[in-house]
Amino acid sequence: MPSRIWTQYKSVIILSAIAITLSGIPMATQAARQPASPPDHPVAASLRWESPARIHRADLMPGDHGDILIDQNGVEFRSSKGRSRRWTFEEIHTVFLAPHRLTLKTYLNRSLHRPGQRTYRFILAQAVPPAVAAELAEAVAQPSQNADPDPDAPAIATIPVRHRAIASGTNGVLRIRQDGIDYLTSSKDDSRSWRWTDLQTLSNPDPYHLFVFGYRDTYTFDLKAPLSSKLLDWASDEIFAHSESANRPTVTTTRETEAGVAGGHHE
Repeated sequence: MPSRIWTQYKSVIILSAIAITLSGIPMATQAARQPASPPDHPVAASLRWESPARIHRADLMPGDHGDILIDQNGVEFRSSKGRSRRWTFEEIHTVFLAPHRLTLKTYLNRSLHRPGQRTYRFILAQAVPPAVAAELAEAVAQPSQNADPDPDAPAIATIPVRHRAIASGTNGVLRIRQDGIDYLTSSKDDSRSWRWTDLQTLSNPDPYHLFVFGYRDTYTFDLKAPLSSKLLDWASDEIFAHSESANRPTVTTTRETEAGVAGGHHE
């Protein structure tokens, strides 16, 4: 290639690269200056519930008694010794909810240079109403474990199942709802209410089993009645539609056996 043509060609390449770089700068700056989008599900102003409570194990006020308050501003523990601590929803990494238990895992580091994030566990004197548990899980916005489903919530389908655990198991019903999936059982703390955003994927490798893969726990069910492929596909589509970002694992519905899956694993 003649040197004059090569020089012109090289100049075009350099100018094009500069133009692309400069064109991206204002866009990046503008995006950085834009305010954060409001939450998709604002916290209801009516959210307010409180109960006498005791901290079971924590870095702050261990074994202390007081009152727990859940409202639109977050979660607050008011100690009987006059101390109190409030966690906004943005400070909470995840929650575990049961009728008489509440666990908050926060973004704070543990004290004394110990590894891990700071966790607060409460024993509640009063049972958390299912509606409050659902609202708290929604307010935290992160995947959570809600062991307090509403048995009266309307369901699209109800399937009798057995939850297989490593050492034992429980019997109950799986309820497919418009907003997620519930497992109801009389066994303590084994019930679950999954929002679509709490779930990664569903797998039905054969007509007799269903794997429910959540971000915080995994359940393996023996199906006592068949689950239609149409309903399974619809539920999987709902999980995909409610995924918060493209970086999350892709939702798959597979009929292939999931190797190495052990039911009943909880955090």
